[in-house]
Amino acid sequence: MQVRHNTTALRTASRQEIAEGFRAVNRLNLDPNALRAYAEGLRTYPEMPFEQRGRFATMMTDHALFLEGAFALYESGQLEEQTYNGYLDSFACQLVAPGGAAWWTEISPFFLGRMVAAVDRRLAKGGLPDITQLQFLRLNDSARSSGPGSNCGSAGT
Repeated sequence: MQVRHNTTALRTASRQEIAEGFRAVNRLNLDPNALRAYAEGLRTYPEMPFEQRGRFATMMTDHALFLEGAFALYESGQLEEQTYNGYLDSFACQLVAPGGAAWWTEISPFFLGRMVAAVDRRLAKGGLPDITQLQFLRLNDSARSSGPGSNCGSAGT
C-alpha cells in the first residue's frame, strides 16, 4: 500500500514538474519579437533573417528539450501515457508545419535517439492539426487590427 501511495505521489509531482516546464517554454511567447519569430519560423525556417532564425531555433530547441524530459519521465514510469501523449502531440504539431519540419530534419540527430524515434512515429501516424492556423500564430490578420479594441491581443499580428 505504501509503494502504491509513493508511486501516486511521484507521478503527481512529475506531472506538476512537467506542467511547470511547459508553462516556462510557453512564456517565451510573451515577448512579441519571439512570438513573431516563432510564427514566421513555423512557416519559413530556415529562409528567414539570421536573428529570427536563431530565435526560432532556440525556441524549438526549448520545446524539444522539454519533450525529452517528459519522455524520460514517461519511459521511467513516472509520467502516465495520457499526459505524455498530450505533450508529444503538442510538439509533433510544430513539426508538421514546413519550418518545423525543416528544423527537425536538421536538428533531430542531436537529441536522444529513442525520443526522436517516438516523435517520428507520431509524425508518421498523422492526424495532427495545422498549428499555424491558431489565432495567436496567424500573421497579417488585418481583419482584427482595425476597430474598437484593436490593441487587444495584437502581439502576434
